[in-house]
Amino acid sequence: MGYIPLGATIVITAPKISEKTESGILKSEAMIKEEKMSWDGTVDVVSVGPLCKHIKPGMKILLQTNAIMHPVLINKEEYLQVEEYSVLGYYE
Repeated sequence: MGYIPLGATIVITAPKISEKTESGILKSEAMIKEEKMSWDGTVDVVSVGPLCKHIKPGMKILLQTNAIMHPVLINKEEYLQVEEYSVLGYYE
């Protein structure tokens, strides 16, 4: 990837929420917001900062539903960057 976040921050894959239905109809803002709210909080870790103690790249983690996420564009792909304290746990 080539991008290393600073401090105790983590780069994660952005949850995929389509702006169109399967039949091609554009979703309303309310529908997109509802989908985001129903997201279970599970994401894959792409990169971690040097101060992260418990999280490693490649892990699948569970985030707080109200975690502050900063969008980052790396190699033309959208990721999200969050603080390590927003992680509730990880899957083995």
